[in-house]
Amino acid sequence: MNGKIIGVGIGPGDPDLVTLRAIHVLREAHVVVAPRAREDTDSLALRIAKNHIGDSCEIREVCFPMTKDENTLNSSWKNAAQEILTLAQHGKTVAFITLGDAMLYSTWGYVLREVRELDPHVSVSTVPGITAMAACAAQIGEPLAEGDTPLLVWPGNPSAQIPLKNTNCVFMKASRHLKKIESIVEANEGKCVALRNCCLPNQEITHDLSMWQNDTQYFTTVLSWCARGEKMK
Repeated sequence: MNGKIIGVGIGPGDPDLVTLRAIHVLREAHVVVAPRAREDTDSLALRIAKNHIGDSCEIREVCFPMTKDENTLNSSWKNAAQEILTLAQHGKTVAFITLGDAMLYSTWGYVLREVRELDPHVSVSTVPGITAMAACAAQIGEPLAEGDTPLLVWPGNPSAQIPLKNTNCVFMKASRHLKKIESIVEANEGKCVALRNCCLPNQEITHDLSMWQNDTQYFTTVLSWCARGEKMK
């Protein structure tokens, strides 16, 4: 096998936030594989990366359904891994692009595991990308944490017992849980701000989470500050 497989984090949404290393890989790749959530939609990752992809590069979009059904998910990961591995076995350099950082709550992590199970000796590497949480903090001009303040990252539905005392937190995939998040942060005498579609043309920001109680946007992130001495200005 002379080919190789590279997972590429392309950042939070603005094409200008794709790293130089990622751009180099995208320009040199023979094939770019882009995830999408449904067969009838295009790939957001591809929209962000397309201007950085080489003219002669083959582009393949692969569907990864937004579901909690484990059989469906496992099947989609295995099928994608086999497709990518087959391309590499034919000498291709394959770049699998993913939003944000490739190693944080990313489809690439699951595909990578399946690729390694299929062929433990395959040449595989990962290019990190700017995370959504870093981009959100930059957009509002507030550090995620300073000094020895702990930073907690919580995906999805938070526990009412989440340990936020003297701790800052990033709530990811937060859209369906904003009321609960707001209550938890208030109970810990903290402050928070929500961003959706960060670094995309339709980006929105609110300090009043009640405004988005019916939010269904997948790309909603909440930053909270509950540590003593760390409050939003």
